[in-house]
Amino acid sequence: MFTIVFLSLHSAAHIRRLVKSIDVKYPVIIIENSQNFLLKEELEEKYKNVRVLIPEKNIGFSAGYNLGIKESKTDLVFLNSADVAFSSECLSQLEECVKNIKDFAIIGPTYHNNEIHKNYGFWDESKLNKNTDHETKIKYKVKEVDFIDNDFIIDKKQFINLGYFDENFFIYFETTDFCKKVRSVNKKIYACDKIKFSHFHSQSHDPKFSYQAALSRNWHYNWSKFYYFKKHINYFFALKKITPNFFRSIKNMIFYKLTKKKNKYNLHKAEFLGILYSILNKPASYRPYEKQ
Repeated sequence: MFTIVFLSLHSAAHIRRLVKSIDVKYPVIIIENSQNFLLKEELEEKYKNVRVLIPEKNIGFSAGYNLGIKESKTDLVFLNSADVAFSSECLSQLEECVKNIKDFAIIGPTYHNNEIHKNYGFWDESKLNKNTDHETKIKYKVKEVDFIDNDFIIDKKQFINLGYFDENFFIYFETTDFCKKVRSVNKKIYACDKIKFSHFHSQSHDPKFSYQAALSRNWHYNWSKFYYFKKHINYFFALKKITPNFFRSIKNMIFYKLTKKKNKYNLHKAEFLGILYSILNKPASYRPYEKQ
């Protein structure tokens, strides 16, 4: 058995759909970052397996996942964004995997459309163990990978001395960083190619917040990119990686300022500021959706 955790930020429609589709035998924790107390009241009254936790402020992905993990009463925790869909078959197959495969720190399903984009990958495939005679691994085409990008189960017992997500990441690169930590101590990460789910990329919020979501994406993606490379390689390598983005954002800001396209200007300004804050070692302080 595992607890299912969802992160929610103006995601009420998705959360209602997801909770309705889940068997009541699974405990569900929702980290509601938009402080929707009416959603909390509605769901907790309707579903006895659901707890909605509302932080005092929007704590983002890393801190949100950490809160869900710490509040779960099971050793196994299934971490999800709100813009996903999975069937009861997917959950039962994952349950079979975690019951029979005992050596994982992280295990997850894969996208239905795996040909265009995978939610897992490798840093050095040659170092991974590809041979197995494990019945469940063969049944669900379970492969060892270096990272899973979205939607996976963790075994809390594997993290007693390791810690969870780096809360300096507000959003973006947090799962890559998390998996890198897991692989650095030679713990196992598995992707199950025959267990499928759907991910509706960047659609977790109410559509009316799409522009604010784009501002947040531009700001935080660049901040997190610089911080990730600074953390894992060094400051100067990170600076080299981000420099093209930095000068492109300045060029675009000038162009859209001159052409008086305010929304476009603000998008590139967000990109510029995310890079600038990271270069100056300032925290990822931008918070989307505060003006509604």
